[in-house]
Amino acid sequence: MYEWAKNYVGIPFVSGGRDRTGVDCYGLVRLILTHEYGFDLPVLLGDYTNALNIAETKRLFLLNVPILCGERLESPEEKAVALMKMNGRLCHIGLYAGDGYIIHCRHKVGVVLERISSPALAGCVEGWYRVDSSYSMSQSVLN
Repeated sequence: MYEWAKNYVGIPFVSGGRDRTGVDCYGLVRLILTHEYGFDLPVLLGDYTNALNIAETKRLFLLNVPILCGERLESPEEKAVALMKMNGRLCHIGLYAGDGYIIHCRHKVGVVLERISSPALAGCVEGWYRVDSSYSMSQSVLN
């Protein structure tokens, strides 16, 4: 497991959260990729009112996934983003944490590490993606 992974476990779920006081699923991925790997991903606040509203997050995923996720990967690797389906809809995101684990944020639980093979995640991972390198701090498309 990557050294940083356990440092994020236990952060509470907060819809629209983007820091260690609370995160939603995208907020967690953004926080880790920023602090651990130097990526400058968009904040995406104001684009939805409730991270638990599947209709809103589905729209957001359709608009932003092609921008954020560069290359689709055959298998997870360091910095790989997991796009996940919940109730058959693409509406959740996590990050590969190494050694067969995903780190992601669950409502009412907060940030957790779960085995990819766990019953809770079985069939949920739609795919693994490498974040587009244009989001590295040195060449951010946001500046």
